[in-house]
Amino acid sequence: MRAILSYTVVACIAAFAILSLTGCAGTSSTSGGGNPAISIDSPPAQIGAGANWQFSAIVSGASGVNWSVSTPNGGTIDSTGLYIAPTTGSFPMSVNVSVSAQSDPSLSASATISVTQTDPLGSAQGTMISCPTFGGGLPQDGSTCYQINTSCDGVADFSAYLKVNEPAGTPLGTVIFGTGTGGAALYDFDEPDFFNGTTNGGQAVVQTVLDAGFNTVQVTFGSPFTDTTPNGWLTGPGGVRRLACRYATVAQWVYQNIHNSNTSAPLCATGNSGGSAAIGYALSDYGLDSIFSMVEVTSGPPMSRLDQACLPASNPTCAQQSFTCNAGDPQEGLSICYTSDDAAIVDTAYPQPYCQNAINGSPAPVGFFLSDSVLGAPQRSFPKTRVNQLFGGQDHSAAVEQGLTWGNTVGSSHACVSDAPHPIPSAADGAAAIATDIVNLCRVQ
Repeated sequence: MRAILSYTVVACIAAFAILSLTGCAGTSSTSGGGNPAISIDSPPAQIGAGANWQFSAIVSGASGVNWSVSTPNGGTIDSTGLYIAPTTGSFPMSVNVSVSAQSDPSLSASATISVTQTDPLGSAQGTMISCPTFGGGLPQDGSTCYQINTSCDGVADFSAYLKVNEPAGTPLGTVIFGTGTGGAALYDFDEPDFFNGTTNGGQAVVQTVLDAGFNTVQVTFGSPFTDTTPNGWLTGPGGVRRLACRYATVAQWVYQNIHNSNTSAPLCATGNSGGSAAIGYALSDYGLDSIFSMVEVTSGPPMSRLDQACLPASNPTCAQQSFTCNAGDPQEGLSICYTSDDAAIVDTAYPQPYCQNAINGSPAPVGFFLSDSVLGAPQRSFPKTRVNQLFGGQDHSAAVEQGLTWGNTVGSSHACVSDAPHPIPSAADGAAAIATDIVNLCRVQ
């Protein structure tokens, strides 16, 4: 089990200063006399409800440790130190985690962490940079570009890049655009995914929204404005949920610095597939329903329930469910479980192919996968955020059933474009549906 679930954690970082925290969580240790000693290595100061953290101990003069949580209903911790925070209770909750030597229980250490309703955002430093000569999409002339350096707890620092276009006159609001997998491409030039022949559906969406009077902010986790970091924000280790802090932190920066924290105008977002997962985590786990007025989530979120996705095809959970895109369309059988290709995308977030191992029959760490899912946090509603979902009738991936699971939980509205594949903007009517929804529904709720 240790080999399956252990990954290296990063020490408490400067991001916590932005969150008005006071450095790393306090730890104490004892040595039962003489040289033996034990301590907890870099515990987090804050963790979201339902989230996980791999604790590790620094031990000298003893072998083997026992982990425990002494706070009633304060979550669980296994023999490897994998802690999963509670999803119910009164938050913030102060939780005490302890470790002791198996050979001498008096040799022990403890750490106190704060479990909060949502995961902590990171910090971001934004710099205006020269826009490159783009290979396609909206031209360089008229665009403003930024490099956003993000720091999130438990994962490596990472840079995102923004392509911003402003409409003539006073903007009606701001719309953020994200692409699939780890969001390494620009929405207006996601080739070949958003193309149908020579028609660029992604550009059509962005241009329509811009012409309607909105700021358009395209976020790419490429390096910079390229696909040289193809896994984008999913570049691990750290786990999908914690890595999604990168997108959420960038969205918060956009709200403050591009949207100017304007509460009288809407901030909205759309993302396809992995981009929809980033939005899902931002709402469900990072509390950005506080700033998003409307989201158009397309083809997902495909990571709503990793514990139901990372299973062998023979598992009963993977049985096909009937789905009909629109009246008159043929009934399809769709599964909530991943294929090997799907699992490989998720596994870029981890140091080992946990999901692929699970679908190939290895015992699945179900609690760990659920904790890392979009729905791993306590169920919440979003009264200030209109949630729209759009699916493609030609999408036969797990993203449809995964997305419906999230949508049914959070109470979204959903529609389907009969001829659209998984990359919905590649179908002309799919691109038109996305743009129309945003233009008509991106309003302060």
